[in-house]
Amino acid sequence: MTSHELLSKTARLGVPTLTAWSLVVWGSRIRNILGDDLAGVDLWWRLGLAGGFVILALWVVRSAYGLWRDGASDPLTCVSGAALALAVANVVVWPVRAYQILLGEWSSGFKAVHTVLAVVSVVLGLLVLFHRYGRAGHRPRIRHRPSVADPV
Repeated sequence: MTSHELLSKTARLGVPTLTAWSLVVWGSRIRNILGDDLAGVDLWWRLGLAGGFVILALWVVRSAYGLWRDGASDPLTCVSGAALALAVANVVVWPVRAYQILLGEWSSGFKAVHTVLAVVSVVLGLLVLFHRYGRAGHRPRIRHRPSVADPV
């Protein structure tokens, strides 16, 4: 098995793993925010960011359900627009968040945990993007399927 084939097989697990990961990480973040003594813009900004990730992850679940209902052979590994949005959000937001945390005045344990969260999130996001776009040169041929509008 080549490294490209191994990466392709691993990338197929990216969508369900990233979705579950995001629900756990950002869902627990919402719980932590509500337990903190925050108010005003700071509270709403943090809740908005975490809530946005949870909503994106739930959108991926809803898309997978729709694909399953419509007869997709493997709906959990389909890269829908929702999955792409979640992947891009992780790849963009986590490096910025990790940078802010590493420069902040938190404990080294807090920084270490959030660095691990950032690395895992970005890697999962990149796996989803690879699964969607990394196979561009390896697409199977599409056979001609007559349209309903084709004359008989």
